Amino acid sequence: MENFFEKDWRFTRDLSCEKIFMQESFSDKNWEKVDIPHDWAIKGPFDEKNDAEITIIDVDGGREWKMVHPGRSGGLPHVGKGFYRKNFTLSGIKEKHFRIEFDGVMSWSKVYCNGKYVTGRPYGYSSFSADITSFVKEGENILAVSAENLPGASRWYPGAGIYRHVRMVVEPLIHVKMWGTRIVTKENTVKIRTQIENPAGKEEEILFAILDKNGMCVAEKREKITDSADVAFTLENVEKWSVDDPVLYTLVTEIAGGRRETRFGFRDMKFDAHDGFFLNGEKMKFKGVCLHHDLGIIGAAVDRDVTEHRLKLLKSIGCNAIRTAHNPPDPELLDLCDSMGFLVICEAYDEWKLPKCPNGVHLYFDEWGEKDLRDMIRRDANHPSVMMWSIGNEIDEQYTADGPVMTKHLCSICHDEDPSRPTTAGLNNGDDSITGGLFDDVDIKGFNYKPYIYSLYHHTFPDAPIYASESASTISSRGEYSDYLFEELVKKPDLQIDSFDLCNSPGATIPEHEFKGQDENPFVMGEFVWTGFDYLGEPTPYREEWPVRSSFYGIFDLCGIPKNRAYLYKSRWTKEKVLYLMPHWNWEGHKHVPVQCYTNYKTVELFVNGKSMGAKSRNVKKILGYSRLVWASVPYEKGEIRVKALDEKGNVLEETFIRTAGEPAAIQLEADRTNETLFVTASIVDAEGNLCPDADNLITFESNGKILAADGGNAASTDVFHTPYCKAFHGKCMCFVRGKENCTVKASMIYKGKTIIAEIVK
Repeated sequence: MENFFEKDWRFTRDLSCEKIFMQESFSDKNWEKVDIPHDWAIKGPFDEKNDAEITIIDVDGGREWKMVHPGRSGGLPHVGKGFYRKNFTLSGIKEKHFRIEFDGVMSWSKVYCNGKYVTGRPYGYSSFSADITSFVKEGENILAVSAENLPGASRWYPGAGIYRHVRMVVEPLIHVKMWGTRIVTKENTVKIRTQIENPAGKEEEILFAILDKNGMCVAEKREKITDSADVAFTLENVEKWSVDDPVLYTLVTEIAGGRRETRFGFRDMKFDAHDGFFLNGEKMKFKGVCLHHDLGIIGAAVDRDVTEHRLKLLKSIGCNAIRTAHNPPDPELLDLCDSMGFLVICEAYDEWKLPKCPNGVHLYFDEWGEKDLRDMIRRDANHPSVMMWSIGNEIDEQYTADGPVMTKHLCSICHDEDPSRPTTAGLNNGDDSITGGLFDDVDIKGFNYKPYIYSLYHHTFPDAPIYASESASTISSRGEYSDYLFEELVKKPDLQIDSFDLCNSPGATIPEHEFKGQDENPFVMGEFVWTGFDYLGEPTPYREEWPVRSSFYGIFDLCGIPKNRAYLYKSRWTKEKVLYLMPHWNWEGHKHVPVQCYTNYKTVELFVNGKSMGAKSRNVKKILGYSRLVWASVPYEKGEIRVKALDEKGNVLEETFIRTAGEPAAIQLEADRTNETLFVTASIVDAEGNLCPDADNLITFESNGKILAADGGNAASTDVFHTPYCKAFHGKCMCFVRGKENCTVKASMIYKGKTIIAEIVK
């Protein structure tokens, strides 16, 4: 349902109005017209001065090295202040309650109604509300909001402004409180606690009704209530929520003419230190990824279609779990995880009192830390997808004497708010001490990049359930290759990283090291790969160079185009047969080229122009034998490389090939639709349909829908996203288009004076 309150806002970054923008008499007629959600910084332009930081690094016990770090948070103009105004009309306001709900404002927000201050929130990831009942009047009203991003406040792109949903809720004076319904299920029972606002304190009747997945009422009760009520139901033939069959029920609550609907699910979870994780009695592994909150080329402004599309991509490679790194998620993400079948770790913080960033959370943690954590749990506890509460990521208090005190305090808050779920944290101090600190006090131990310590930790603490809260951190640029396979992580002149998936950030690993650690220690409950998608900011290893605007960690690139690693994880995480060959076969001037194949077939044979280069079989005793077969030095001949999957008798089960591409001759378009949004991939191919691996032509898009963004996923590009054109990167790019059925998208480019056009309708 369309949220009309999000339409027709006014916005400016003009600081001259800062002290008067909230006044009713102030004129905003010259301000920009925007809709919410809105990210003021995503249109750029990119500039190394937008967020350049100076990092002080301790070298050799006391010597300091100062490093200028441009692009740490994306190189976009998110630092500074922005101002919003919304005109709205009310009538018949007596005996009504008015509340504005913000899913998140980035950051240090202040909310005014009709010129008067109502509330604010420093943490940009927290949801909060503004009770404006005593501020509104009959007729015209003004809501004004300011937001401010301090410099050096984030280690990645935070977005800017009212970047998550906002809604006005109008209810009777007697109503269920915001986040006032708590639902806890176990087996076939459901317990409900409801808290209401009841200014007069008189007893009221409240109705509870439970609807099944088809909307049929399966149980109901009526109770008398003055401030809170506890009810319980025992249902027959309960259908359980799972990642493969995410069955949802709905609780309907009615009081004083108001109605509230809350979705929930029945599922049972067990975290066992010896046998691993069980969902509804069945053992399963976390095949998870970590996700930052930005949505790539459309920025931080939340968008349901883009979020759902990303989850569909993750589902396609077998992913079943999400860790919200490193902050409370957008509520819409959890709605989609509920309905699509993903388990979720909701994470609260990236820092507590000890700073990672000069102007980070530590500035207000003492005042707001507990409230932010409690509000996250109160908001999200009814989601069946949520399985753990994470109190933080790589918190620096791991290394201090007061770290355990803070850990106990935060865990006690989680247990107080929600006794039904365990606490966890992403911890990386396992090399220093496998006991003490944060490890002792969280319920489920999350290891960041420690596959080699699982056995030792389990031997020392056999009753501690463990999993990989961050794994791999392998880095690559989609489609980028050199002719030397086993290249150490080096900075390259083109600011790219090879796509052979053999480079990782310092302290991390390639995927197979984690595979080995998980397989040799079956008590480990699974992994959360860093990361599912490339994200804006944190362009490791290019910490001093510019331009580099985004990360290289993703299984998918910034647009959502799969990198090679997508097929590596698919071969491990799914039962689908995978036979994926790399690299391209355009190597003029090279004598030998490395070739890799990601597969879950047992044996694969490689051919060059029909000549066998030998067969190789998977061998989990070798690090590169899990799902990766390697021919390190293959003679290059223009033509074709082909791999054939063989059974034990040498019969061909499947085959695939890559051919040397000629000059660009056509554009191939593929389109995936998610609701009202088309995700169009454009590939530049030769006359035979072979991808041109080095093509970087400018492609222009036209559509009868609305073009949201276009890009090639090149981390070293500073081209803005919101234009209807972009350069291909290694032969591919994407365009996001908002359009209903039968939306037409046309792509064109000029090559050697000839216009090449392609069109797709979906």
